[in-house]
Amino acid sequence: MGKIIIFLTVFLAPSLCFAGSISTYKVSFKTLACDGTQGLASIDADRLMKIETVKCDPNDALKEVWQVLVTGEPGSKLTYRVFSTTKEEAEKVQKEIDNYQGVKKKSLEKSDRLIINK
Repeated sequence: MGKIIIFLTVFLAPSLCFAGSISTYKVSFKTLACDGTQGLASIDADRLMKIETVKCDPNDALKEVWQVLVTGEPGSKLTYRVFSTTKEEAEKVQKEIDNYQGVKKKSLEKSDRLIINK
């Protein structure tokens, strides 16, 4: 019995400590700013916070863009990273994240893993 407790303490405890920070699924998309500049970005699928429309200034090249708002560094509660993109790209990002979340949910439901909610 003592060997089982030591095994659980040594091997299971470290994996539980890091279980909340394991997310490696990235979503890439094209960015577009009000001034017309374009680029590429990737975000962690588990960190998407908000997608909303932003009105650009009347003298900007574009009249409106969509923002993908994600959290910054893990553990930072006041820092956000903001990316602007087109409506179509924002919809693609949301669809890809919805698909990922669905697969992740099914995987957890079919798993025999023990999930501890803090």
